[in-house]
Amino acid sequence: MTSWAHGYVADSPYTFAYQAAQAPGNLAMICAMMGVDWQPTGRMTIADIGCGRGYTVNALAAANPGWSVIGLDYNPAHIAEAASLAERAQVGNATFVEADLAEMTDAEIDQLPELDMVTLHGVWTWVADPVRAGIVRLLSRRLKPGGLCYIGYNALPGFGADMALQRLFRHLAALQPLGTSPEKAHAAIPTIRALYESKPANLPPTGMLNRICSDELKLDAAYLSHEFLTAHWRPVFFEDLCADLAPAKLDFVGSAGFHENVPDVIFSPEQRAIYDTLPMGPAREFLADLVLQRPFRRDVFVRGLRRTDPVAALDRIMLAACRTLPEASPKVAVPVGTAELDAELWEPIAAALKEGPQSLGRLRSLPKGRNPNAAELLTLLGGAGYVLPFLRDVGPSEVTQRFNRIVAETYAVEGRRGGQFAMASPVAAGGIACTWIELAVAVQPEMAGPELPDPAVIAARILPGFEGEGLQTGTELVEELLRERPAFWRQFGII
Repeated sequence: MTSWAHGYVADSPYTFAYQAAQAPGNLAMICAMMGVDWQPTGRMTIADIGCGRGYTVNALAAANPGWSVIGLDYNPAHIAEAASLAERAQVGNATFVEADLAEMTDAEIDQLPELDMVTLHGVWTWVADPVRAGIVRLLSRRLKPGGLCYIGYNALPGFGADMALQRLFRHLAALQPLGTSPEKAHAAIPTIRALYESKPANLPPTGMLNRICSDELKLDAAYLSHEFLTAHWRPVFFEDLCADLAPAKLDFVGSAGFHENVPDVIFSPEQRAIYDTLPMGPAREFLADLVLQRPFRRDVFVRGLRRTDPVAALDRIMLAACRTLPEASPKVAVPVGTAELDAELWEPIAAALKEGPQSLGRLRSLPKGRNPNAAELLTLLGGAGYVLPFLRDVGPSEVTQRFNRIVAETYAVEGRRGGQFAMASPVAAGGIACTWIELAVAVQPEMAGPELPDPAVIAARILPGFEGEGLQTGTELVEELLRERPAFWRQFGII
Protein backbone atom coordinates (compact mmCIF):
# COMPACT_ATOMS: atom_id res chain seq x y z
CA MET A 1 0.00 0.00 0.00
CA THR A 2 1.28 3.48 -0.75
CA SER A 3 1.47 5.90 2.16
CA TRP A 4 -0.99 8.40 0.71
CA ALA A 5 -3.69 5.86 -0.19
CA HIS A 6 -5.56 5.74 3.17
CA GLY A 7 -5.34 1.93 3.13
CA TYR A 8 -6.75 1.59 -0.40
CA VAL A 9 -4.98 -0.27 -3.23
CA ALA A 10 -3.12 2.32 -5.33
CA ASP A 11 -0.17 0.46 -6.80
CA SER A 12 -2.10 -0.87 -9.79
CA PRO A 13 -4.92 0.54 -11.92
CA TYR A 14 -8.47 -0.67 -11.53
CA THR A 15 -10.16 -2.60 -14.34
CA PHE A 16 -11.20 -0.60 -17.42
CA ALA A 17 -14.98 -0.88 -17.41
CA TYR A 18 -18.12 0.96 -18.47
CA GLN A 19 -20.92 0.93 -15.89
CA ALA A 20 -24.29 0.95 -17.65
CA ALA A 21 -26.24 1.49 -14.42
CA GLN A 22 -24.76 5.02 -14.14
CA ALA A 23 -26.20 6.23 -17.47
CA PRO A 24 -28.86 8.93 -16.92
CA GLY A 25 -31.17 7.28 -19.47
CA ASN A 26 -31.19 4.08 -17.42
CA LEU A 27 -31.73 5.99 -14.17
CA ALA A 28 -34.61 7.93 -15.73
CA MET A 29 -36.37 4.63 -16.46
CA ILE A 30 -35.93 3.60 -12.83
CA CYS A 31 -37.38 6.92 -11.67
CA ALA A 32 -40.38 6.50 -13.96
CA MET A 33 -40.94 2.97 -12.70
CA MET A 34 -40.94 4.24 -9.11
CA GLY A 35 -43.19 7.24 -9.81
CA VAL A 36 -40.47 9.86 -9.30
CA ASP A 37 -40.30 12.91 -11.54
CA TRP A 38 -36.80 13.06 -13.03
CA GLN A 39 -35.55 13.08 -16.61
CA PRO A 40 -32.19 13.92 -18.19
CA THR A 41 -32.08 17.22 -20.07
CA GLY A 42 -29.95 18.59 -22.87
CA ARG A 43 -27.82 20.57 -20.41
CA MET A 44 -26.60 18.83 -17.27
CA THR A 45 -23.58 18.71 -15.01
CA ILE A 46 -22.68 15.26 -13.70
CA ALA A 47 -19.96 14.08 -11.32
CA ASP A 48 -18.66 10.55 -10.94
CA ILE A 49 -16.94 10.14 -7.55
CA GLY A 50 -14.27 7.46 -7.70
CA CYS A 51 -14.27 7.52 -11.49
CA GLY A 52 -11.33 5.13 -11.75
CA ARG A 53 -9.82 5.14 -15.22
CA GLY A 54 -12.63 7.35 -16.50
CA TYR A 55 -14.28 5.14 -19.11
CA THR A 56 -17.84 5.87 -18.00
CA VAL A 57 -17.19 9.62 -17.65
CA ASN A 58 -15.60 9.86 -21.09
CA ALA A 59 -18.31 7.75 -22.74
CA LEU A 60 -21.11 9.89 -21.25
CA ALA A 61 -19.32 13.11 -22.23
CA ALA A 62 -18.65 11.90 -25.79
CA ALA A 63 -22.31 10.92 -26.23
CA ASN A 64 -23.69 14.18 -24.80
CA PRO A 65 -22.02 17.38 -26.04
CA GLY A 66 -24.38 19.52 -23.95
CA TRP A 67 -23.35 17.88 -20.68
CA SER A 68 -20.42 18.70 -18.46
CA VAL A 69 -19.12 15.45 -16.95
CA ILE A 70 -16.61 15.51 -14.09
CA GLY A 71 -14.57 12.58 -12.84
CA LEU A 72 -13.15 12.69 -9.32
CA ASP A 73 -10.59 10.18 -8.05
CA TYR A 74 -7.88 10.19 -5.42
CA ASN A 75 -5.44 8.17 -7.58
CA PRO A 76 -3.32 10.41 -9.85
CA ALA A 77 -2.60 7.49 -12.20
CA HIS A 78 -6.33 7.05 -12.81
CA ILE A 79 -6.81 10.77 -13.42
CA ALA A 80 -3.83 10.98 -15.78
CA GLU A 81 -5.09 8.06 -17.88
CA ALA A 82 -8.66 9.34 -18.01
CA ALA A 83 -7.59 12.87 -18.96
CA SER A 84 -5.24 11.52 -21.62
CA LEU A 85 -8.06 9.53 -23.23
CA ALA A 86 -10.32 12.60 -23.20
CA GLU A 87 -7.59 14.72 -24.81
CA ARG A 88 -6.79 12.19 -27.52
CA ALA A 89 -10.48 11.73 -28.36
CA GLN A 90 -11.07 15.51 -28.12
CA VAL A 91 -13.86 15.04 -25.59
CA GLY A 92 -13.83 18.65 -24.43
CA ASN A 93 -16.71 18.38 -21.95
CA ALA A 94 -15.03 15.76 -19.75
CA THR A 95 -13.01 17.09 -16.80
CA PHE A 96 -10.93 15.02 -14.39
CA VAL A 97 -9.94 16.17 -10.92
CA GLU A 98 -7.54 14.49 -8.51
CA ALA A 99 -9.44 14.83 -5.25
CA ASP A 100 -9.07 13.37 -1.78
CA LEU A 101 -12.50 13.88 -0.25
CA ALA A 102 -11.14 13.15 3.20
CA GLU A 103 -9.01 16.29 2.92
CA MET A 104 -11.15 18.64 0.80
CA THR A 105 -12.41 21.67 2.69
CA ASP A 106 -15.90 23.04 2.25
CA ALA A 107 -14.40 25.95 0.32
CA GLU A 108 -12.67 23.55 -2.08
CA ILE A 109 -15.88 21.55 -2.54
CA ASP A 110 -17.74 24.75 -3.30
CA GLN A 111 -15.41 25.39 -6.23
CA LEU A 112 -17.17 22.53 -8.02
CA PRO A 113 -20.24 23.50 -10.07
CA GLU A 114 -23.75 22.65 -8.91
CA LEU A 115 -24.52 19.10 -9.94
CA ASP A 116 -27.61 17.61 -11.56
CA MET A 117 -26.43 14.09 -10.86
CA VAL A 118 -23.73 12.34 -8.82
CA THR A 119 -22.71 8.71 -9.19
CA LEU A 120 -20.56 6.43 -7.01
CA HIS A 121 -19.99 2.90 -8.27
CA GLY A 122 -17.89 0.71 -6.02
CA VAL A 123 -16.64 3.45 -3.70
CA TRP A 124 -18.59 3.53 -0.43
CA THR A 125 -17.65 0.01 0.71
CA TRP A 126 -13.93 0.51 0.19
CA VAL A 127 -13.13 3.89 1.78
CA ALA A 128 -12.47 5.13 5.31
CA ASP A 129 -14.96 7.12 7.39
CA PRO A 130 -13.32 10.51 6.61
CA VAL A 131 -13.80 9.84 2.88
CA ARG A 132 -17.43 8.83 3.43
CA ALA A 133 -17.95 12.06 5.38
CA GLY A 134 -16.40 14.00 2.50
CA ILE A 135 -18.77 12.35 0.03
CA VAL A 136 -21.76 13.37 2.13
CA ARG A 137 -20.46 16.95 2.42
CA LEU A 138 -20.10 17.11 -1.36
CA LEU A 139 -23.63 15.78 -1.88
CA SER A 140 -25.01 18.21 0.68
CA ARG A 141 -23.26 21.25 -0.78
CA ARG A 142 -23.20 20.61 -4.55
CA LEU A 143 -26.07 18.28 -5.55
CA LYS A 144 -28.93 20.49 -6.71
CA PRO A 145 -32.41 20.24 -5.23
CA GLY A 146 -34.09 17.66 -7.43
CA GLY A 147 -30.71 16.15 -8.32
CA LEU A 148 -30.17 12.41 -8.61
CA CYS A 149 -27.59 10.24 -6.85
CA TYR A 150 -26.62 6.67 -7.74
CA ILE A 151 -24.60 4.58 -5.26
CA GLY A 152 -23.36 1.04 -5.92
CA TYR A 153 -21.93 -0.78 -2.88
CA ASN A 154 -21.40 -4.13 -1.22
CA ALA A 155 -24.45 -4.72 0.95
CA LEU A 156 -25.36 -6.69 4.03
CA PRO A 157 -26.54 -9.31 4.64
CA GLY A 158 -25.81 -10.45 1.06
CA PHE A 159 -22.05 -9.85 1.17
CA GLY A 160 -21.73 -10.92 4.79
CA ALA A 161 -20.86 -14.48 3.82
CA ASP A 162 -17.73 -13.17 2.04
CA MET A 163 -16.43 -11.13 4.97
CA ALA A 164 -14.30 -14.08 6.10
CA LEU A 165 -12.99 -14.48 2.55
CA GLN A 166 -11.90 -10.84 2.50
CA ARG A 167 -10.06 -11.23 5.80
CA LEU A 168 -8.42 -14.41 4.50
CA PHE A 169 -7.20 -12.58 1.41
CA ARG A 170 -5.63 -9.88 3.57
CA HIS A 171 -3.90 -12.37 5.86
CA LEU A 172 -2.48 -14.32 2.93
CA ALA A 173 -1.42 -11.17 1.05
CA ALA A 174 0.47 -10.00 4.14
CA LEU A 175 2.66 -13.11 3.84
CA GLN A 176 3.99 -11.73 0.55
CA PRO A 177 6.36 -8.87 1.48
CA LEU A 178 7.25 -8.11 -2.14
CA GLY A 179 5.20 -7.59 -5.26
CA THR A 180 2.25 -5.51 -6.33
CA SER A 181 -1.21 -5.85 -4.85
CA PRO A 182 -2.48 -7.91 -7.83
CA GLU A 183 0.54 -10.21 -7.49
CA LYS A 184 -0.20 -10.66 -3.78
CA ALA A 185 -3.86 -11.38 -4.51
CA HIS A 186 -2.91 -13.90 -7.18
CA ALA A 187 -0.42 -15.59 -4.84
CA ALA A 188 -3.19 -16.10 -2.28
CA ILE A 189 -5.43 -18.11 -4.63
CA PRO A 190 -3.74 -21.56 -4.32
CA THR A 191 -4.08 -21.50 -0.54
CA ILE A 192 -7.68 -20.32 -0.77
CA ARG A 193 -8.44 -23.14 -3.20
CA ALA A 194 -6.83 -25.72 -0.93
CA LEU A 195 -8.84 -24.46 2.03
CA TYR A 196 -12.00 -24.43 -0.12
CA GLU A 197 -11.49 -28.12 -0.95
CA SER A 198 -11.30 -28.92 2.78
CA LYS A 199 -14.83 -27.51 3.27
CA PRO A 200 -14.22 -25.33 6.36
CA ALA A 201 -17.38 -24.65 8.35
CA ASN A 202 -17.04 -20.85 8.32
CA LEU A 203 -15.83 -20.26 4.77
CA PRO A 204 -19.11 -20.85 2.93
CA PRO A 205 -19.07 -21.66 -0.82
CA THR A 206 -20.44 -18.32 -1.96
CA GLY A 207 -20.71 -17.26 -5.58
CA MET A 208 -17.51 -15.23 -5.24
CA LEU A 209 -15.55 -18.10 -3.66
CA ASN A 210 -16.83 -20.53 -6.28
CA ARG A 211 -15.64 -18.18 -9.03
CA ILE A 212 -12.21 -17.81 -7.43
CA CYS A 213 -11.85 -21.56 -7.10
CA SER A 214 -13.13 -22.42 -10.57
CA ASP A 215 -10.56 -23.34 -13.22
CA GLU A 216 -12.89 -22.12 -15.95
CA LEU A 217 -13.52 -18.62 -14.59
CA LYS A 218 -10.34 -16.58 -14.30
CA LEU A 219 -10.89 -13.50 -12.18
CA ASP A 220 -8.60 -10.56 -12.89
CA ALA A 221 -6.02 -10.28 -10.09
CA ALA A 222 -6.29 -6.48 -10.28
CA TYR A 223 -10.01 -6.77 -9.61
CA LEU A 224 -9.43 -9.10 -6.66
CA SER A 225 -6.83 -6.82 -5.12
CA HIS A 226 -9.07 -3.75 -5.38
CA GLU A 227 -12.06 -5.72 -4.12
CA PHE A 228 -10.48 -7.42 -1.12
CA LEU A 229 -7.16 -5.90 -0.06
CA THR A 230 -8.23 -2.43 1.03
CA ALA A 231 -7.98 -1.88 4.76
CA HIS A 232 -11.42 -0.26 4.99
CA TRP A 233 -13.53 -2.88 3.19
CA ARG A 234 -16.94 -2.76 4.90
CA PRO A 235 -20.24 -3.93 3.42
CA VAL A 236 -23.16 -2.00 4.91
CA PHE A 237 -26.85 -2.41 5.59
CA PHE A 238 -29.13 -0.26 3.46
CA GLU A 239 -30.60 1.52 6.47
CA ASP A 240 -27.12 2.40 7.78
CA LEU A 241 -26.26 3.93 4.41
CA CYS A 242 -29.46 5.98 4.56
CA ALA A 243 -28.53 7.20 8.03
CA ASP A 244 -25.08 8.25 6.80
CA LEU A 245 -26.62 10.11 3.85
CA ALA A 246 -29.20 11.94 5.97
CA PRO A 247 -27.23 15.24 6.12
CA ALA A 248 -27.46 15.42 2.32
CA LYS A 249 -31.30 15.15 2.48
CA LEU A 250 -31.50 12.26 0.03
CA ASP A 251 -34.73 10.30 -0.50
CA PHE A 252 -34.60 6.70 -1.69
CA VAL A 253 -36.06 6.12 -5.17
CA GLY A 254 -35.39 2.46 -5.91
CA SER A 255 -32.92 -0.06 -7.27
CA ALA A 256 -31.10 0.39 -10.58
CA GLY A 257 -31.95 -3.25 -11.26
CA PHE A 258 -35.40 -3.35 -12.89
CA HIS A 259 -36.85 -6.52 -11.38
CA GLU A 260 -35.73 -5.57 -7.86
CA ASN A 261 -38.43 -2.86 -7.88
CA VAL A 262 -41.31 -5.25 -8.66
CA PRO A 263 -42.55 -7.07 -5.52
CA ASP A 264 -44.57 -9.57 -7.55
CA VAL A 265 -41.39 -11.08 -9.05
CA ILE A 266 -39.33 -10.91 -5.83
CA PHE A 267 -41.48 -12.48 -3.13
CA SER A 268 -43.27 -15.76 -2.70
CA PRO A 269 -46.91 -15.39 -1.55
CA GLU A 270 -45.85 -16.02 2.06
CA GLN A 271 -43.05 -13.45 1.85
CA ARG A 272 -45.33 -10.94 0.11
CA ALA A 273 -47.83 -11.20 2.96
CA ILE A 274 -45.09 -10.20 5.42
CA TYR A 275 -43.81 -7.47 3.08
CA ASP A 276 -47.24 -5.86 2.90
CA THR A 277 -47.40 -5.53 6.67
CA LEU A 278 -44.14 -3.55 6.83
CA PRO A 279 -43.87 0.23 6.43
CA MET A 280 -42.28 1.57 3.27
CA GLY A 281 -38.58 2.31 3.60
CA PRO A 282 -35.78 0.45 5.40
CA ALA A 283 -37.97 -2.34 6.81
CA ARG A 284 -39.23 -3.39 3.37
CA GLU A 285 -35.78 -3.02 1.83
CA PHE A 286 -34.30 -5.19 4.57
CA LEU A 287 -36.83 -7.91 3.83
CA ALA A 288 -35.91 -7.70 0.14
CA ASP A 289 -32.24 -8.01 1.09
CA LEU A 290 -33.06 -11.17 3.04
CA VAL A 291 -34.88 -12.66 0.06
CA LEU A 292 -32.71 -11.56 -2.89
CA GLN A 293 -29.28 -12.81 -3.90
CA ARG A 294 -28.03 -9.24 -3.66
CA PRO A 295 -24.47 -8.86 -2.36
CA PHE A 296 -24.08 -5.65 -4.38
CA ARG A 297 -26.82 -3.01 -4.19
CA ARG A 298 -27.27 -0.30 -6.82
CA ASP A 299 -29.44 2.34 -5.18
CA VAL A 300 -30.93 5.51 -6.64
CA PHE A 301 -31.63 8.55 -4.45
CA VAL A 302 -32.98 12.01 -5.18
CA ARG A 303 -32.43 15.23 -3.29
CA GLY A 304 -36.02 16.37 -3.10
CA LEU A 305 -38.64 13.77 -3.99
CA ARG A 306 -41.37 14.78 -6.46
CA ARG A 307 -44.00 12.18 -7.25
CA THR A 308 -45.57 11.50 -10.62
CA ASP A 309 -47.90 8.85 -12.06
CA PRO A 310 -45.62 5.86 -12.76
CA VAL A 311 -47.78 4.38 -15.53
CA ALA A 312 -47.95 7.67 -17.44
CA ALA A 313 -44.22 8.25 -16.90
CA LEU A 314 -43.34 4.77 -18.14
CA ASP A 315 -45.63 5.00 -21.15
CA ARG A 316 -43.76 8.10 -22.36
CA ILE A 317 -40.41 6.31 -22.42
CA MET A 318 -39.04 5.64 -25.90
CA LEU A 319 -37.27 2.31 -26.39
CA ALA A 320 -35.38 0.74 -29.28
CA ALA A 321 -34.10 -2.78 -29.80
CA CYS A 322 -30.33 -3.03 -29.36
CA ARG A 323 -29.97 -6.69 -30.38
CA THR A 324 -31.85 -9.27 -32.41
CA LEU A 325 -35.19 -10.08 -30.81
CA PRO A 326 -36.05 -13.76 -30.33
CA GLU A 327 -39.10 -15.33 -31.92
CA ALA A 328 -40.42 -16.38 -28.53
CA SER A 329 -40.56 -14.13 -25.49
CA PRO A 330 -37.24 -13.61 -23.71
CA LYS A 331 -37.03 -15.14 -20.26
CA VAL A 332 -35.65 -13.34 -17.24
CA ALA A 333 -34.76 -15.30 -14.12
CA VAL A 334 -36.38 -13.71 -11.07
CA PRO A 335 -36.55 -14.91 -7.45
CA VAL A 336 -39.99 -16.46 -7.89
CA GLY A 337 -39.13 -18.24 -11.15
CA THR A 338 -39.01 -16.93 -14.70
CA ALA A 339 -40.60 -13.80 -16.17
CA GLU A 340 -41.83 -14.07 -19.76
CA LEU A 341 -44.78 -13.11 -21.97
CA ASP A 342 -47.31 -15.35 -23.65
CA ALA A 343 -46.96 -15.56 -27.43
CA GLU A 344 -50.06 -13.43 -28.09
CA LEU A 345 -48.51 -10.64 -26.01
CA TRP A 346 -44.92 -10.95 -27.23
CA GLU A 347 -45.42 -11.25 -30.98
CA PRO A 348 -46.95 -7.80 -31.67
CA ILE A 349 -44.46 -6.14 -29.31
CA ALA A 350 -41.49 -7.80 -31.03
CA ALA A 351 -42.86 -6.93 -34.47
CA ALA A 352 -43.18 -3.26 -33.53
CA LEU A 353 -39.65 -3.07 -32.09
CA LYS A 354 -38.30 -4.60 -35.29
CA GLU A 355 -39.85 -1.66 -37.17
CA GLY A 356 -38.04 0.96 -35.07
CA PRO A 357 -38.17 2.92 -31.80
CA GLN A 358 -41.45 2.71 -29.88
CA SER A 359 -42.93 4.27 -26.78
CA LEU A 360 -43.55 1.85 -23.96
CA GLY A 361 -47.18 2.99 -24.00
CA ARG A 362 -47.62 1.97 -27.64
CA LEU A 363 -45.97 -1.40 -27.04
CA ARG A 364 -48.37 -2.07 -24.18
CA SER A 365 -51.36 -1.18 -26.35
CA LEU A 366 -50.56 -3.63 -29.16
CA PRO A 367 -51.60 -7.01 -27.70
CA LYS A 368 -55.29 -7.73 -28.13
CA GLY A 369 -57.38 -8.31 -25.05
CA ARG A 370 -54.83 -7.60 -22.30
CA ASN A 371 -52.26 -4.86 -21.92
CA PRO A 372 -49.05 -5.91 -20.14
CA ASN A 373 -48.15 -4.13 -16.91
CA ALA A 374 -45.79 -1.24 -17.74
CA ALA A 375 -43.23 -1.97 -15.02
CA GLU A 376 -43.18 -5.69 -15.73
CA LEU A 377 -42.80 -5.15 -19.48
CA LEU A 378 -39.86 -2.81 -18.90
CA THR A 379 -38.39 -5.36 -16.47
CA LEU A 380 -38.61 -8.04 -19.15
CA LEU A 381 -37.27 -6.01 -22.07
CA GLY A 382 -34.65 -4.08 -20.12
CA GLY A 383 -33.69 -6.90 -17.79
CA ALA A 384 -33.07 -9.25 -20.71
CA GLY A 385 -30.93 -6.59 -22.42
CA TYR A 386 -32.98 -6.32 -25.60
CA VAL A 387 -33.79 -2.60 -25.46
CA LEU A 388 -32.18 0.70 -24.52
CA PRO A 389 -33.68 4.16 -24.08
CA PHE A 390 -34.01 6.06 -27.36
CA LEU A 391 -33.48 9.64 -26.21
CA ARG A 392 -32.45 11.45 -29.41
CA ASP A 393 -33.08 10.72 -33.08
CA VAL A 394 -29.61 11.69 -34.32
CA GLY A 395 -26.79 10.18 -36.33
CA PRO A 396 -23.19 9.61 -35.31
CA SER A 397 -21.04 12.55 -34.28
CA GLU A 398 -17.36 13.05 -34.96
CA VAL A 399 -16.69 12.93 -31.22
CA THR A 400 -18.43 9.60 -30.61
CA GLN A 401 -16.83 7.98 -33.63
CA ARG A 402 -13.38 9.25 -32.67
CA PHE A 403 -13.85 8.20 -29.03
CA ASN A 404 -15.01 4.69 -29.94
CA ARG A 405 -12.10 4.26 -32.36
CA ILE A 406 -9.48 5.38 -29.84
CA VAL A 407 -10.91 3.13 -27.12
CA ALA A 408 -10.78 0.17 -29.51
CA GLU A 409 -7.19 0.93 -30.47
CA THR A 410 -5.89 1.75 -27.00
CA TYR A 411 -7.47 -1.07 -25.03
CA ALA A 412 -7.17 -3.91 -27.56
CA VAL A 413 -5.10 -6.10 -25.27
CA GLU A 414 -7.38 -5.59 -22.26
CA GLY A 415 -10.42 -6.11 -24.46
CA ARG A 416 -9.25 -9.49 -25.68
CA ARG A 417 -9.06 -10.63 -22.04
CA GLY A 418 -12.66 -9.55 -21.39
CA GLY A 419 -14.00 -6.52 -19.55
CA GLN A 420 -17.08 -4.34 -19.71
CA PHE A 421 -16.83 -2.38 -22.94
CA ALA A 422 -19.36 -0.03 -24.51
CA MET A 423 -19.77 2.16 -27.58
CA ALA A 424 -20.65 5.80 -26.96
CA SER A 425 -24.09 6.45 -28.48
CA PRO A 426 -25.58 9.92 -28.96
CA VAL A 427 -29.00 8.29 -29.35
CA ALA A 428 -28.95 6.44 -26.02
CA ALA A 429 -27.06 9.34 -24.39
CA GLY A 430 -24.65 6.80 -22.98
CA GLY A 431 -22.93 3.57 -23.86
CA ILE A 432 -24.14 0.43 -25.60
CA ALA A 433 -22.57 -2.61 -23.97
CA CYS A 434 -20.39 -4.63 -26.32
CA THR A 435 -17.45 -6.96 -26.52
CA TRP A 436 -14.10 -5.57 -27.59
CA ILE A 437 -14.34 -7.31 -30.98
CA GLU A 438 -17.76 -5.73 -31.63
CA LEU A 439 -16.24 -2.32 -30.92
CA ALA A 440 -13.22 -3.09 -33.09
CA VAL A 441 -15.45 -4.03 -36.03
CA ALA A 442 -17.83 -1.07 -35.63
CA VAL A 443 -15.02 1.51 -35.81
CA GLN A 444 -13.51 0.23 -39.07
CA PRO A 445 -13.60 2.95 -41.79
CA GLU A 446 -15.37 0.62 -44.24
CA MET A 447 -18.44 0.60 -41.96
CA ALA A 448 -19.30 4.11 -43.20
CA GLY A 449 -19.71 2.86 -46.77
CA PRO A 450 -22.83 1.54 -48.50
CA GLU A 451 -21.53 -2.03 -48.63
CA LEU A 452 -20.46 -4.23 -45.75
CA PRO A 453 -16.71 -4.94 -45.73
CA ASP A 454 -15.00 -8.28 -46.34
CA PRO A 455 -14.92 -10.09 -42.95
CA ALA A 456 -11.56 -11.71 -43.77
CA VAL A 457 -9.98 -8.28 -44.33
CA ILE A 458 -11.39 -6.92 -41.05
CA ALA A 459 -10.36 -10.02 -39.07
CA ALA A 460 -6.79 -9.86 -40.36
CA ARG A 461 -6.61 -6.18 -39.42
CA ILE A 462 -8.00 -6.37 -35.89
CA LEU A 463 -6.35 -9.70 -34.98
CA PRO A 464 -2.71 -9.21 -35.95
CA GLY A 465 -0.58 -12.22 -35.28
CA PHE A 466 -3.48 -14.64 -35.70
CA GLU A 467 -3.19 -17.23 -38.45
CA GLY A 468 -4.54 -20.60 -39.47
CA GLU A 469 -7.45 -21.90 -37.40
CA GLY A 470 -7.36 -18.91 -35.04
CA LEU A 471 -7.72 -16.42 -37.88
CA GLN A 472 -10.47 -18.54 -39.46
CA THR A 473 -12.42 -18.52 -36.18
CA GLY A 474 -11.96 -14.76 -35.96
CA THR A 475 -13.17 -14.31 -39.53
CA GLU A 476 -16.30 -16.35 -38.84
CA LEU A 477 -17.01 -14.24 -35.75
CA VAL A 478 -16.60 -11.01 -37.72
CA GLU A 479 -18.87 -12.39 -40.46
CA GLU A 480 -21.55 -13.17 -37.88
CA LEU A 481 -21.27 -9.66 -36.40
CA LEU A 482 -21.59 -8.08 -39.83
CA ARG A 483 -24.80 -10.03 -40.43
CA GLU A 484 -26.45 -9.08 -37.14
CA ARG A 485 -25.09 -5.85 -35.67
CA PRO A 486 -24.82 -2.98 -38.24
CA ALA A 487 -28.56 -2.22 -38.27
CA PHE A 488 -28.50 -1.70 -34.51
CA TRP A 489 -25.29 0.34 -34.69
CA ARG A 490 -26.98 2.65 -37.22
CA GLN A 491 -30.13 2.93 -35.13
CA PHE A 492 -28.10 4.10 -32.13
CA GLY A 493 -25.82 6.47 -34.03
CA ILE A 494 -22.69 4.37 -33.80
CA ILE A 495 -22.09 4.26 -37.56
